Order: sequence, then C-alpha cells, then structure tokens
Amino acid sequence: MNALRIGLQDLRDNSWQLPLVFASLINDPYTAEQYGQKEVSKAVNWFLKTDVPVILDATLMNSPAMPCIIVGLQDSNEAEATLGDVHYVPSQDAESEWEPLTQKFSATYDPATGLVVPSIPVIGNNQMVLFDKVGIGYPILDIQVDVNDNENLLIEKNLINPDFSQCLLKWANNRLSVNLESLFFQESHNIICNAKGEPYYALYLFMIVKYVLLRYKKTLLEERGYERTTIKCSKLMQNNSLGAPGTENIWCRVITINGFVKESWATVTSDKITQANFAPPGPDGLKVSQLNFLPNSFKNDPSQTDPSFLSGDGIGVRL
Repeated sequence: MNALRIGLQDLRDNSWQLPLVFASLINDPYTAEQYGQKEVSKAVNWFLKTDVPVILDATLMNSPAMPCIIVGLQDSNEAEATLGDVHYVPSQDAESEWEPLTQKFSATYDPATGLVVPSIPVIGNNQMVLFDKVGIGYPILDIQVDVNDNENLLIEKNLINPDFSQCLLKWANNRLSVNLESLFFQESHNIICNAKGEPYYALYLFMIVKYVLLRYKKTLLEERGYERTTIKCSKLMQNNSLGAPGTENIWCRVITINGFVKESWATVTSDKITQANFAPPGPDGLKVSQLNFLPNSFKNDPSQTDPSFLSGDGIGVRL
C-alpha cells in the first residue's frame, strides 16, 4: 500500500513521467491516429486532477470513493522446505543492558596526563568506558601498567573537575551477537484498479499503477524486502459490487503481484570477541590458519602448545 501511495505521489510531483505511461498510444502507428497525443493529454490531465485513494481491502466500505485502488493479501506460503539455517547475514548485534564489569571504585585523575589510578585492581582495555559518579562516560584510550603490575587507565586529558569517587567500567559497545536463521515466504497480493463511468478511466488507472509497480520495483519493493516480484493482469470487467444499485457502472482491472519476503528469527546469543592477545612468536614465527578454515588432519600432534604444527600441514600463514 505504501509503495503505491509513494509511487503515485512521485508521479504527481514529477509529471514529466506521465506521457511515458501512455507512450504506446503514440508510438503505435495503428493507434496514434485515433488516440495519439490527444488521448495522452486527456489521461494525464485526468490523473493530475483526480484524487485516487489506496484502500486496504479489510477496511473497505460498501461504497468507497471513486476512482480507487483496493489492495489485499491473498495468501502467504512457505516457499521451501528447509530448516532455515541459511542466511546471508548470519549474525547481528543484540541489544542488551550495559552491565558493569567491576564493583564501584574510587580513582585519582591527573589532568596533565589523563592517567586514572583505580583504588582497586582492575583489568581494562580500550574496548571499555570509564563512568564517573554522575554517569558521564570516558573512553579508555590505553592501559598503563605500574611497577606493581597494576593496570592504570589513560583517558582524555584536561577534564574539568570530573567526579571519580564512584567509578564503573563498562563495555564501549554491545558485546553480544545473535545468530539468525531465516526462510522465504511467497506472498500474493491483488491490486484492483476501480473507476466509475466510462471504462477508459479504469484503463488509465490500470496503466498508471502498472507503471508504478515496474518503475519502482527496485526502490519500493526489492529494497523494502518484497523480492523477485512478478505481475499478472486480468481483463477489463465490471465491478458493480462496490456501487449502490442503480448507480453508474464501475469498471476495473486486477493486477496480481507475487513475490518473496524473508522471515528471520534469533537462535543463539553469544559474546563477541573484542580483543585478542598473542604470546611472543616462536622460532618459526606466528602462524594463523586460513580464514573460515578448520583443520581436521595434522602431520603433528595438535595437542602440542607450539602452534607451528598448523604450517606443517600447509594451512598456516606466516605473519
């Protein structure tokens, strides 16, 4: 519904497109003489001067204003029999509360250096934020270890009177990741283009709606999750069920649009790796396995602590 409303309004705002909707009347040598530019101008003027509401069929009244477009979902069916464990975006950040990483502690702050000395031992890194008593956060820029192996925190210099009498350490960003699974549903919608009086008004409206569905297929359908759409159109027919008895005939054409929508759900939530520390490399250097590759056979015993066994199987990359 919203795609149709946006598309119709864009045609009104950029009316230079409207002659393209009816270009076949001019380009076809067999219709140009009978219809041609005169008919195109008539159709364009009618659309620009006529309000065309887009109505959801579930909210339809007995005699809606004419002309109108009626939209309704016909069915939605699971497209494939899968477990749903394939998804081209396999994980995303999960919302969670920022839980404190330590108990509250006091600290001294040196504005000249930005050094914060906690009153208790803490373990920090530059993925954390130091919060003061009033809840203002200061990103940790670095860690400085003193002669007693206690970690002190480096934050922004020259802060004016921060209150570090009650501090907390928290993660700088969301540390949770959630795995996603998904599958496609095939959905079908009916779009009924209705107009009262002469049947050519219904044809005008049909041609405009069809143009909208084609022109905005990428921006208003694909990009918003209604993928791989195809359309099927009915013949021109009467739709007097919408009008009161004895009133003018109501004509319509129906466009059936079929497409795929993705439904996804969360499975496992886990902590993200925010930092990694490496021991000094051995005599053969530090080896890292190939991306997304898990070794399952080794020339040497993988239980040994020296990671150089990876390179012995041709799966290591020297750093």
